[in-house]
Amino acid sequence: MLTPEILIAATAVAFIAYLLYALSGFGSTLITIPLFAHFYPLTFVLPMLALLDFAAAVRVGLQSRGHLLRHELAWLLPCMAIGMVAGVALLVNLPAHFVLGTLGGLVAAYGIYTLSGREIGFRVPQGSAVPVGVVGGVLSSLFGVGGPLYVMYLTARGHDPLQVRSTIAALLSITTLTRVVLFALYGLYAQDGIFLFALALAPGMLLGLFVGHRLHLNLSRRRLVQCIAALLVASGASLLIKVLA
Repeated sequence: MLTPEILIAATAVAFIAYLLYALSGFGSTLITIPLFAHFYPLTFVLPMLALLDFAAAVRVGLQSRGHLLRHELAWLLPCMAIGMVAGVALLVNLPAHFVLGTLGGLVAAYGIYTLSGREIGFRVPQGSAVPVGVVGGVLSSLFGVGGPLYVMYLTARGHDPLQVRSTIAALLSITTLTRVVLFALYGLYAQDGIFLFALALAPGMLLGLFVGHRLHLNLSRRRLVQCIAALLVASGASLLIKVLA
């Protein structure tokens, strides 16, 4: 049910998540999915948020499309497609508590890694796009959290932050559209209220993108990373507590 209290809280979460998305180019699902999963099953949350993620990724991607790494996309996309098909199959068949616990652990671990401030000091070959694409595709469909793996891969390839941000936005546009199609094929959009919920959260998403775009040039990157990491640790830990309690 979408009560007024839930609508207000969910809109606030969407605003914060997509503000961070506009600032960093990814990460909205790392905030929204663990928090919404406290109240709704992942088989409802993931397809609902995929609709918002696609709209957000298209908007951010259009703002920075001139810096795309097209050769990286050519390597990653076919492998991601294979992983995403496998991820949706796992989503509808694995026990819910296992998926929730794994999601919470992944999100919290990535938040702790980010808080450590470690920079990627090694380089990886082009061929590493194959396992990264497959694993990232599984994580995208199963948990909605493939973005961090793609960021680490593109950074380890030696690309500059603007190219990484632009390419991640394009990747997320394509992967979220693919997720929407796969979720539809599995019948997940037949659930009552899923489109109404997405429509109700759209104003919070749009406002977050608008404010984030305005702040993008004025906010310290280091402070931004710290804020995102702290939110990830908190949301991941809360989901682990829910599963273990």
